[in-house]
Amino acid sequence: MSDHKYDKLTVPDDYAANCIYMNLPGKGDVLLHCTPEEFPESAKVFEKLKDHMLIPVNNQEKAKVDGGLTCLSVLINKKNNI
Repeated sequence: MSDHKYDKLTVPDDYAANCIYMNLPGKGDVLLHCTPEEFPESAKVFEKLKDHMLIPVNNQEKAKVDGGLTCLSVLINKKNNI
């Protein structure tokens, strides 16, 4: 449920698509994504996003038990007036 328009970004590695987008007050568009050590070709795609703050997060250990960034996240729908 969102009024946000989404854009599609295609990465060469399926597991590299497991990333988290956040719109943080004072920071703007932030993207948690795989590290270049995990998926070098996919990291090159993320680095082309010049309008985003990019934060590489190592997911190698979590991936061993089929866990990803989105599996280990709690998404909160925060209202602006709270």
